[in-house]
Amino acid sequence: MTAPPRTSLALVALGFALVIYAAFSQFKLPVVLPALLADYSYGRVLAGGFMSIFAVFGILLSIPIGRLVARRGALILAITALPVMALGTALSLTIPDSGLMMLAGRGLEGAAFAVLAVAGPALATANAAPQHRALVIGLMTTWIPCGQLLAALIGGPIAAQAGGWQTLWIASLALAALLAAWTFTMMRRGPRGTTRRGDAAPATTQPWSRAQWAALLLTGATFMTWTAQYLAYMTWLPLYLVEVQGLDVESAIGGYLIPVVVVGLFNLITGVLLQRGFKPQRLLLGAIVVQALVWWLLPMTGGGAVGIASLVIYGATAGIVPTCLFALTAHLVTGTGETARAFGVSMTGRNLGVLGGPLLLAMAVEASGGWLAGSLLFGAITTLGVGLCVILQIVVPRAETQRRAREFPQAFPKEFSGASREPGDSRPVR
Repeated sequence: MTAPPRTSLALVALGFALVIYAAFSQFKLPVVLPALLADYSYGRVLAGGFMSIFAVFGILLSIPIGRLVARRGALILAITALPVMALGTALSLTIPDSGLMMLAGRGLEGAAFAVLAVAGPALATANAAPQHRALVIGLMTTWIPCGQLLAALIGGPIAAQAGGWQTLWIASLALAALLAAWTFTMMRRGPRGTTRRGDAAPATTQPWSRAQWAALLLTGATFMTWTAQYLAYMTWLPLYLVEVQGLDVESAIGGYLIPVVVVGLFNLITGVLLQRGFKPQRLLLGAIVVQALVWWLLPMTGGGAVGIASLVIYGATAGIVPTCLFALTAHLVTGTGETARAFGVSMTGRNLGVLGGPLLLAMAVEASGGWLAGSLLFGAITTLGVGLCVILQIVVPRAETQRRAREFPQAFPKEFSGASREPGDSRPVR
């Protein structure tokens, strides 16, 4: 399916709503984590597993889901995932005393999250006109902070109350029902609600060139390192503010909201910058360098004005990074079907980061008896992300050349295309 001449606002909005709900479902936990640990005495590593379990199905399913979305369309996948999400939420709500049952419920939510995290962006970008595509990508990358904000706004006022977390879980069930009704309504409006036309054969896709594969794998690896530190930071920030900075739960959630709001703001600002021609790989490098510095300096940051400044700086750079990563994913390939496949590669990297980040910080804190070891560990992990970004500065221009050669073969010599060559042609693929 080619890019539509006009943007379908209804379908872009639905894609956006689906991923916001996915993020809300994952990040409803940190808001009530201090209360849950107090009420049910879960160990820190198990509590970290409540976040990391979201990655297990994502690692296994992101690439197959990308292919399914390309073939079948996003809405049929979404209407299947929403009941699974509701089932996981209900299971966690029913037997919270059992850590294993809570983990199983979160696992089902994670399976649904894996579907929505690919289907939502694919649905929105496939139904955006070319002149709006960069802006839609920038908007879509606010899905995580928007989901976090929604969870904090609903759960924050009740987080410290007895049974407050249960009210938040019930709200999650209600949102799943509303989104399922909306998705079903859009499906009945016809094939435009998919990422391809229902009456057309699946679009043929060409194999990616070596440079495209290298750039996509590096993008996924960068997504992995960045997500690991971001999930660790955002999962444990409320508890850190309670235990180390001495804040009460309500004030800790207020501190948690500072980087969340700034992340969303800089998602949008970065989308505008990308639409004006800024190179995503260059913005990405600068932002990750600053985030690495935040982690290395965290032991000296403390509270007060310096602590607030650290939260703001972290939030600003955390808004830039995912916007650039999503933009690179879409930029490196051609066609909506290929975009869905490319999102599958990126989301696999993201899910690996989700799996490791919260668990690694929990284990570092438990093993060392304090938060310093976690800060140093994630300073090193984020610095590894800096190294990957440096390599991207070299690989992305080569991938761009080969992508353009495939789009406009008459304007490029065959050796630039990275495609199959005539038998006996021994020229190297550049």
